[in-house]
Amino acid sequence: MSRYANDPSASRRLVAFVLFIIGVTLTISLFYVKTRAQTAKEHVIMLERSISEQEAAMTVLRAELAVLESPERIAVLAKDVLSHAPISVEQTLTPEELIKLIPLRDNDAREGEAK
Repeated sequence: MSRYANDPSASRRLVAFVLFIIGVTLTISLFYVKTRAQTAKEHVIMLERSISEQEAAMTVLRAELAVLESPERIAVLAKDVLSHAPISVEQTLTPEELIKLIPLRDNDAREGEAK
């Protein structure tokens, strides 16, 4: 047996030392967890700020796209840059007029080509 087995003050000191070590370990662990939580919270705030900035940029881009795709703007560009204008009624053909300009092949011509 050890010489401290019957000494109650030695047992108390050992228990106090073990409790001190446990307390120090818990304190260090709590500090580590708290620091990690603060870092994670800062990271979340940074990501939320980045997301809101990206959403604002997307809103601006959608507005620009709406302006660029507007039919009025495209019509002006087609007229000014390409010299295109809307089709007038005089420029359209009826199916009969189209057949007169481009006659359809008759069945005899088709059979001759097949041979």
